[in-house]
Amino acid sequence: MMAHEILMSVENGSLHVAQVEDGVLVSMQATPLGKAETETSMVGQIYLARVERVVERLQAAFIDIGFGKSAFLGAREARALLPDATRDTPIEDCVEDGDTVLVQVTRPPQGDKGAQVTADVTLAGRGVVLAPCRSRIAVSRQIEDEAERTRLTELTEKIRSGDGVDAVDVEGMDGPSGWVLRTAAQSQEIGALAADMANVAVQWEALLERAENAEPPCLIYEDLGPVEKALRDLVRGDTQAVVVEGAAALAVAKGFMRQHMPALVDILSAAEGDEILFERHDVAGQLDKALSPRLDLPSGAWLMIETTEAMTTIDINSGAAEGDALAVNLEAAAAIAKQVRLRALGGLVAIDFIDMNDESAHEAVLKALDKGFDGDKNPVRIGPMSEFGVVEMTRRREIMTLADAIRQNGGANG
Repeated sequence: MMAHEILMSVENGSLHVAQVEDGVLVSMQATPLGKAETETSMVGQIYLARVERVVERLQAAFIDIGFGKSAFLGAREARALLPDATRDTPIEDCVEDGDTVLVQVTRPPQGDKGAQVTADVTLAGRGVVLAPCRSRIAVSRQIEDEAERTRLTELTEKIRSGDGVDAVDVEGMDGPSGWVLRTAAQSQEIGALAADMANVAVQWEALLERAENAEPPCLIYEDLGPVEKALRDLVRGDTQAVVVEGAAALAVAKGFMRQHMPALVDILSAAEGDEILFERHDVAGQLDKALSPRLDLPSGAWLMIETTEAMTTIDINSGAAEGDALAVNLEAAAAIAKQVRLRALGGLVAIDFIDMNDESAHEAVLKALDKGFDGDKNPVRIGPMSEFGVVEMTRRREIMTLADAIRQNGGANG
């Protein structure tokens, strides 16, 4: 089993959170501290908003959330407002000019563009996510064991219906609300799972009450602070250590873990000594590599990763590698999956592999690339390899890329 650690450090007014598995940096987040509404802190917030204008030719609506430029609500995201909507339901059937709607920010404002929002509002707990606009029970893709997925689904259905426990029955758009079981729900028994669901349900009822008495546009719900959110979202049952640098952040982490994950408090510790936390764990060095367009591979081959607003291109160069094209491409495929996740790349990614004439070799490389995204929380679609060795894939965009997060919120120490 991989040693999973979470490292937190405060620098330049931002919280930097690194996930490390067996000494290898697998993800990095940078989030501003404090209550000021910034681009990153808006994500997850829920607003009681007013529809300013429905634009049929764009299949979208512009929404006043009371913050800066108008937010953008696409037709797909608006369909959650209609219980009987289909994938073809147009935006004009979902909302009209002047409507009051509850929306959640999914992407922050960028440049001259306003925030992107969805009407498919969700509320996250430690191990569950309440989805009032849905009705099904879903399990995180990161829980891969089929028996565990079935067990969690059955437990959630029992809790929802009150079979052996007090029912947690939140009325949704069309019957009982949906729930998503997060990675932290793994191995939980019915009592702990029911308590988590009940806690989220109480928050949802309070949110609805605030919305009922509010005048749009206004903020209705603000997510947890950066420290608490990182702990809620990243700590797993197999996490072996949470190391925090900074007295204030450590105090917040202690309070949150004692209240919400008391069984794991012992894995929390303060960074020791005068050495900078990220330097001691070689996070700074690995981060430098992740921010560079060029990534050298052990074989002597190298990747060139370049991102524009439209897409990311990745070129594989054999360099001094002694292996054949298949060996280099297999090594590159595994590295590409890790780098796409670490760099928080999304949207369209075009990968130019070294030419191979064997169809079975094409399949082997695609299989290796697909395997590299096992457990990724962001949906990935990988297309076939063209006759020129090019593979196009898409990955759901994150809030912002690693490079943008570090640039906006200050460099990680080191």
